[in-house]
Amino acid sequence: GDRQYLNSQHAHSTRSAPILMGNPKLYTYEELKIMSKKRLPSDVDRDRLECHLSDNEFYTLFQMTRSDFYRLPEWRRVDLKKRFKLF
Repeated sequence: GDRQYLNSQHAHSTRSAPILMGNPKLYTYEELKIMSKKRLPSDVDRDRLECHLSDNEFYTLFQMTRSDFYRLPEWRRVDLKKRFKLF
């Protein structure tokens, strides 16, 4: 029914806010770096690779919490993600 459609790739929006994504599957930073050069699994949000990091790894990498990160202007977030090859 409707639930199955909502879980399908057709309903996937790469523009959704991270808070609305529920619980994305977690990957390590090294996995995401390697996968972004190849083919990413279908459960990875290509526009928000950082949301697939654990809270600890996110903080270690970006030196800030997720809420602080998402309060930054978009250009600054993009700059940080490019620096860590998560863009």
